[in-house]
Order: sequence, then C-alpha cells, then structure tokens
Amino acid sequence: MNLLAPVKGWEARRALKAARRRADHELLASHLPSPRLAWRVEELVAEENRIDLGRSLTDIVHSADERLLPGASPVDRSAVRVCRAQLLELASRLHDLGAPVGVRGVLLVERLLVDGTGPLYGRKDPVRLRQALEGIRTELDAH
Repeated sequence: MNLLAPVKGWEARRALKAARRRADHELLASHLPSPRLAWRVEELVAEENRIDLGRSLTDIVHSADERLLPGASPVDRSAVRVCRAQLLELASRLHDLGAPVGVRGVLLVERLLVDGTGPLYGRKDPVRLRQALEGIRTELDAH
C-alpha cells in the first residue's frame, strides 16, 4: 500500500492550479494566446465549462430575487437586480454552444464569479457591475 498517494495527488492538484493561474494571467495579458497555452484555452471554452459558468450566472440572478431571503454569499443583490438582463444575456451566450466564444471573455466570466473583491460582490455599485459585464460581452464576441 502506498501511503504517499494522497500527498502526491494533492501536490498534483496544487501544481495544476498554479499552472492554471499562470496561464490565465498570460491569456488576460495578451490578445494572441500562445500555442503552449492551448490546453488552458480548451479547458475554458469546453462545453461543460461554458454550461457551468452559464448556470452559475443564472443561479446568481435567481438568488438576488428580492422575494428570497439573502444567502450567505456576499453577492451585491441590488446590483445583480439592476443588471439582471445583462447577466442572463451572458448566461444565454455561454449556453449557446453552437456559437464560438472568446477565451478572454470566458476567463473574465470565471473571474467575475470567483473574485470576492470584484464588481459582483459587496459594494452596492451597479455601474461598476454593468461596465464589467459590457467588457465581458465584448470579449466573448471577440473570438
């Protein structure tokens, strides 16, 4: 029995996460992705990832409904309600698997969802969220 197998698995996941972070940084910094980052581009624009991100956007819109009690997430519910149409449009764009999407746009959606200091969380600033969504839409269409 190999007692170090869980450690090696953990180290592999940690290394992959670090490689993704580096690749994401490089993809955001350049409009022409390097061929050596093709693996990350494929992960980002994969159908499963697009559907997951679209669902996450839809879930955020649903959870911001004023008829529901706030959840534990610090999502800026008022900004989400103001930008509801744009968020649902982005979700629809991601769910449209027949249409290609720009990798930077997908990466920006991912960042929007996970960045706790980003425009989706905290500040009660719908203008900031609307501007971010417009930029994401532009990048999604720039394939």
